[in-house]
Amino acid sequence: MQRRHKIRGSALALAALAALAVTSAAPAHGTATITIRHQMRGCHSWSFNSGPFKASQSISVKAGTVLRFTNNDVMPHKLVQAAGPKMRLAHPNMIKMASSATVKLTQKGLYRFTTKPGEDYSWAGSMKTSGEDNVLHLTVRVN
Repeated sequence: MQRRHKIRGSALALAALAALAVTSAAPAHGTATITIRHQMRGCHSWSFNSGPFKASQSISVKAGTVLRFTNNDVMPHKLVQAAGPKMRLAHPNMIKMASSATVKLTQKGLYRFTTKPGEDYSWAGSMKTSGEDNVLHLTVRVN
């Protein structure tokens, strides 16, 4: 009898651990992250969900997805919608390190985004880059 209780207790503990592992491994439903960073060639680039950093990105997401843009560059960026169904940009002026802007893509269609970078922060004046500054372009297909 006591052995049966230990087996049940162990099975419950394993089931709880498995559920916790599955929950923490799964990405949050309906969210995606775009991160802007500083780099030596081209000044800045962005990444989709921790993928490769590039000046131009093309992604596909489902309707209802929230995109969170995080600015980790050494200059401010203003997020701009260049094309697509009309939408509201929440906090498009990312004026300091780690600031973010969000958009909720509720309508299916093709959206295009870019940023308007500002001047380097005063503390970042010693950071050098080579080549022309990249112009960031993001194309989002919402299915």
